[in-house]
Amino acid sequence: MTTKQRLASGAAILRSIDARRQRTGNRNELLALEQAIVDRELIELVTLCDDRVRTRQVPAATRDTGPLYEKDLRRANR
Repeated sequence: MTTKQRLASGAAILRSIDARRQRTGNRNELLALEQAIVDRELIELVTLCDDRVRTRQVPAATRDTGPLYEKDLRRANR
């Protein structure tokens, strides 16, 4: 399942939890499930952001050893 599909699935589950709470009037119903879904998605977003930041860094070999090559400059400015 792709990230986009999983987010859509999680959103649908969260909407159904909210609808059930409105029907029953119990605000604590399925709270653990809701928290697990939100936690999972937050962890995924942090992981994606960390991966993107890590891949945008200029390699250490070119960082401190004089002028960067054109390819490294393009990569650093992405």
